[in-house]
Amino acid sequence: MRPLPGHRLALVALAALFLSGPSLAGLDEGLDALRKQDYATAAKELRPLADKGDAEAQYRIGLMYNYGKGYPQDRRQGVAWLRKAATQGHIAAQQELGVIYVNGEGVPKNDKEAVVWFRRAADQGNPAAQYNLGLMYAKGAGLPLDNAQAIAWFRKSAAQGFQIAQFKLGVAYENGQGVPKDPVYAYANYAIAARGGYKEYVEYRDDMAKQLSPAQMRTALALADDWKVGDPMPSHVAAAGSSPTTAAASTPVKTRCSAAGSMGGEKFSAANCAVSLYGDAHSVAIWFNEDAITADEAAAFQLSSYADGAKGGKQRTMATIMFCPGGGAATASPAAIKSIDLNTNHAKSPLAGAQWSLEAQKDFKVEKMSGDIKPGGVLSGRIVGSRGNMSFTFDFDVTFPTKDAAAGLTCK
Repeated sequence: MRPLPGHRLALVALAALFLSGPSLAGLDEGLDALRKQDYATAAKELRPLADKGDAEAQYRIGLMYNYGKGYPQDRRQGVAWLRKAATQGHIAAQQELGVIYVNGEGVPKNDKEAVVWFRRAADQGNPAAQYNLGLMYAKGAGLPLDNAQAIAWFRKSAAQGFQIAQFKLGVAYENGQGVPKDPVYAYANYAIAARGGYKEYVEYRDDMAKQLSPAQMRTALALADDWKVGDPMPSHVAAAGSSPTTAAASTPVKTRCSAAGSMGGEKFSAANCAVSLYGDAHSVAIWFNEDAITADEAAAFQLSSYADGAKGGKQRTMATIMFCPGGGAATASPAAIKSIDLNTNHAKSPLAGAQWSLEAQKDFKVEKMSGDIKPGGVLSGRIVGSRGNMSFTFDFDVTFPTKDAAAGLTCK
């Protein structure tokens, strides 16, 4: 078994002190000053905005304190400002806080706290945080060791082009860690990671090539050559004597569901869904989609609680809800549901989509909810509500998968 190179076991930190950020009124001068390494001007321009609650400015001020640029280095101050930005949903600040808590920089080392921040950023699609959360699962740091969950997060990160996650998948297939050992898929993932020319990844790819037969090499090259950013990574292990395919075969969890309503004046309806269960917290995510959901997509959602608003470059009409059917308990009831996280997307008008945290009674009513919130359990429910220019009805009977998701809500 060939181990992962030692220096690559470290978490990935992507602090972007000098990179350009959103072009928002009042930020341009400060960000421009950072690019010019004029830290005095950057502090002068950004600090008033940070004091007023601007998350981007808070993030930059936090980094300046952390690295001693424009202010004397003060990691506690840095953490305080980063936390202000992170609690407002700033993805880069959440990812940075995760790294800080893992390393104990300005705060006591706390893997559980790191997992909280990595998960928040990972749930919003940050590839570095997805990789880091996967690594925490692989190490059993801050949560139980779970190689399957680690692989699920590595795949999400790798699909976005994050090379170290692609490389890690190659290692997993070479050594049989979290997946069955398979040299064809090890080579394919190494080859994709090596596209950037990084010497070590190239060496691993070339070493793996020596272990393949000519037929295996043709298959592996085809898998690697066909892959593009946004595609699932080569991941299916074929049965003996069969030809591998690029996606894992999986039977979707049995469901009956419907969703209907309007988004920004655009009607929507969906009769296809997938479900995931975050068993440790007894929280649930359900994805309602206008078009059919493939077995591979359902399997990916079961592990990640994440559904992409686009497929093949085309927008989808869809909605996902994440909630705690039992309020943290393992038995569902209408009164236990206090809030729902709702994410929507409309193929005809992507701007009509929303990302909201909805409150019971104010924004929605649970007309029925029953079931056992456990692997293999069944949940039945009907939720009706509206907010702003959006209205919705979600009706479902779903059977939970037997494997927990890697992400979900923390139920109180």
